[in-house]
Amino acid sequence: MPALNIDLSLPLLVVDDNQQMRSVVKGILADLGFVNVFLAGSGEEACRILNERPIAAVISDLDMPGMNGLQLLQWVRANLADAELPFMLLPSEANRDGLRAAAQAGVTDCLIKPFTLATFHSKLQAMFQSRGDAAVKRAAVRRAAMPAAPVPAPAPAPLIGLERPLEERLREATVLVVDDIATNIKVIAGMLAEDGYGVKVAISGKKALEIIPVYRPDIILLDVMMPEMDGFEVCRRLKADPATADIPVIFLSAKDQAEDIVGGLELGAVDYVTKPVDPTILKARLRTHLRLAGMMAELRRQNAAVADNAHLREEVERLSRYDLAAPLAEVLDASARLLADPTLAPPQRERMAVLDEAARRALRLASLSLELCRIEQGASHPHAEQVALNPLLARATSAVAASHPVMLPAQPATLLANGTLCHMLFEHLALNAAAHTPAGTSIVLGATLDGGHWALTLEYAGVLPAAQRACLQGQAGRPDDEQALPMYAARLLAQVQGGTLAALDDSARSRLLLRLPAG
Repeated sequence: MPALNIDLSLPLLVVDDNQQMRSVVKGILADLGFVNVFLAGSGEEACRILNERPIAAVISDLDMPGMNGLQLLQWVRANLADAELPFMLLPSEANRDGLRAAAQAGVTDCLIKPFTLATFHSKLQAMFQSRGDAAVKRAAVRRAAMPAAPVPAPAPAPLIGLERPLEERLREATVLVVDDIATNIKVIAGMLAEDGYGVKVAISGKKALEIIPVYRPDIILLDVMMPEMDGFEVCRRLKADPATADIPVIFLSAKDQAEDIVGGLELGAVDYVTKPVDPTILKARLRTHLRLAGMMAELRRQNAAVADNAHLREEVERLSRYDLAAPLAEVLDASARLLADPTLAPPQRERMAVLDEAARRALRLASLSLELCRIEQGASHPHAEQVALNPLLARATSAVAASHPVMLPAQPATLLANGTLCHMLFEHLALNAAAHTPAGTSIVLGATLDGGHWALTLEYAGVLPAAQRACLQGQAGRPDDEQALPMYAARLLAQVQGGTLAALDDSARSRLLLRLPAG
């Protein structure tokens, strides 16, 4: 291929919303010797670059969301001082109306994708020679000195993670038609275009393998009998590559023997349609397999999300167990020593007390998060032992006793439970009660033996928040409402010890009923 008769230091701008296509064009330009190539993923971004720096030529995709290539061309011709800036459009199909509109807007040249390196080379050469390097350089310098043109507001970006309905996505699916006979391609492509599908075409198996990584079609209609590389070999290579293995393939062939159909399906194709093709049948099968592929993709996404959540919880557990406990214990030890120092001045003592309480609260939350992860994963198997109730309650409610008087049960009781989890459970309930009642109001605890369980009641002023009441009424899974999380945690801590937690009806007060095995 002859060398380009162009100044290879000229700055070029490549615009395409497809990252792979941007990289392909940039790679081609690099192979041709260009060293100053800028990339834009949208028309709006291209406008900003053209305002900020001198550009000698633009190579832009036509079909882009937001500002498309034609609108970018119109903006360039209307706003930049260089009215003849070389501008090449890369449409995906030879649409007569689209090409006419581009010509009317002043496009320098169009190159329909997919294209060969030789064609791109000759188009680029002609685009620059039409005006000469000197004119290009002068225009670039002139643009650099001009005030910035107004940049259109970018189109609203789609929300990440917010999937549109499957049927809506299917209507915009891209179908790759692979056939060595141009008439067959024209008939099938026209039929699919009527239903709104985006259609890409390839006239050989080799060409199909080249463009599939670039355009990433949603489904492939693949002819079996082609010279050089038949459809079976194309399918075999696609299924061997993890990057393309999940693209559904439908074979189209005049070969209708059972062994041909079975052979195609065994290679990984999802269907086999015999020629001549019935348009109604082909469209129905196409929709079915696009729908199945969409569902499988959604399932893979959900599985990946589940795996990510499991990994996150493992990280939380590791963080709680190893990364937080030790330093918090050191902070608490240091604060205890300082608070015991009789020479500590009152202002410093107050600050140290605040620090001590914050560290204790962080340690409680870390321990609770760890235990909840274990329970949710079914990995918590607490050892039950006899636990004296009132001493346990006194320790667990000590954090709120200063602001909310706590009335313990009059009747002594012994539980058959895990002391650590019980302490966590009662402390959690007491802190939640204190958070929803005015300072100075009492928290009243009661205990009644009921068969093989102790029925423990906890009462305090104020109405139980609706989210917490709903959680106690059997809501499955971790709630999204943060206000419900305290009751969710308490309910799990009770259940893992063979107990239950419920809300009693009372319009004036919050009343909880906790049942735990008697010791």
